[in-house]
Amino acid sequence: MPAQTPTHKAPQQQQRRLWFVWDPLGLACASATWLLVLSCWAALLSELRGPARGGAYGAAHGALSLALAGLALAAHGRTMLTDPGALPLGAGSGLGAEPGGPRCSACDLVRPAGAHHCSVCGRCIRRVDHHCPWVNNCVGEDNRKFFLLFTLYTALAALHTLLLLGVPALRGYAHSPPAPRRPLAFLLLVALYGFLFASAMFTLQLCAVCADRSGRERGERGWRAAWMNLKDAMGRPPSLAWLSPFASPRPPTASARYEVV
Repeated sequence: MPAQTPTHKAPQQQQRRLWFVWDPLGLACASATWLLVLSCWAALLSELRGPARGGAYGAAHGALSLALAGLALAAHGRTMLTDPGALPLGAGSGLGAEPGGPRCSACDLVRPAGAHHCSVCGRCIRRVDHHCPWVNNCVGEDNRKFFLLFTLYTALAALHTLLLLGVPALRGYAHSPPAPRRPLAFLLLVALYGFLFASAMFTLQLCAVCADRSGRERGERGWRAAWMNLKDAMGRPPSLAWLSPFASPRPPTASARYEVV
């Protein structure tokens, strides 16, 4: 269980602190994610150095693959190192909780609606969706934008690889079936799995964000509620910053002031 060290600054002076969960399985999965993305990018660059794909063609696609892989890893890092929305330790009640509401037996906190205790993080997390070992963190109120971007850019990077190398490989195989080269076969297999898995996760997370209860609690329904929920997660107002893993959707909330080491 991670150790939490609260700060004691006034709310207007408090800053974001590093959030890091010491979970051996999560750290192994997160490291494997980085290793897999980087190794696939290196294998793709090796394929682009061939005589049929050299010059400006290879340079353009190499730059695009680097951009997509870099954005995916940046979003992964932000998801992993951002407080997902932990309730403050030592508080008598959770933010937005009804007096006398359900109390967490582990944290001894009154939890607001949508908050649940994560046994891995050792904290109650606001609007928690799930604990993802591949990012070694919970996906909650304050880092779901980064998780959405991680799945989006991973899916796009995998799709780029499939279209760039898979289609020509299938055409060549249809005319004269060659012996498959192991690096190319591995790259295409990983890209196919990554595209299917990341696309499914992105779709599920996007639906979960749009169906968040906050919109319905304000009396909104349908597409208007979904749009308001999406802006709550990605930031207001809508802008290109929605696509940047380096732009935070909101300033740190009052409960996100605890260093996890």
